[in-house]
Amino acid sequence: MLHGIRLVIYDLDGTLIDSTEAIVETFNRVIVEQGELNCPREAIEEMIGLPLTEMFRRVLPAEKHGGVQACWDRFIEIYADVGPRKTRILPGVPETLAQFKEAGYMQSIATTKRSDVAKRLLNKLGLLGYFDLVLGINDVAHPKPAPDIIELTLERLGVEPGEAVFVEDTTIGLEAGVRAGVHTVGVTTGTHDRDRLATLHPDAIVDGLPELTKLIGR
Repeated sequence: MLHGIRLVIYDLDGTLIDSTEAIVETFNRVIVEQGELNCPREAIEEMIGLPLTEMFRRVLPAEKHGGVQACWDRFIEIYADVGPRKTRILPGVPETLAQFKEAGYMQSIATTKRSDVAKRLLNKLGLLGYFDLVLGINDVAHPKPAPDIIELTLERLGVEPGEAVFVEDTTIGLEAGVRAGVHTVGVTTGTHDRDRLATLHPDAIVDGLPELTKLIGR
């Protein structure tokens, strides 16, 4: 059991929601607009958790890297339509968020999505009201696995590292939590399995968000 916790920080994709279909469709629509062939689904899934700019750099030929920012902007435009339609809330998430909110815990989001995109999506899914803060890749100088987004969350909410736990489905995100000095919990509902998550030595690994209620206490 993790004691003395005041704040639960969540990643978004793969932790609270399954937006794989939306990301794959939107990413490939942008790629095709750039004159390239569709990227295999498996390859896109493996990159989820990275900044979108890095995803485009990995797929586009070098001569098109100058247009990566435009690709990101175009992704945001398309995702505004595709995202809410092809995203599902993972099992037990609303109930768990409600339970922690009722118990007086602060809750926040730390995502590689832009914060405005994350807020719009959470609002359409009916989840935005559970969170005290939503931070995205545009709010920090360095994305995960750098600890910047976790450190900024702690600063904004006035919480010490030992009073916070970060819940993540990828090793990229878990590394950010470890480097920030917060407690970490891996969740297997995303793209990385239990063995892969274990390489970052999180405090715990769970198979779904409801299991958090048995792990976190004051």
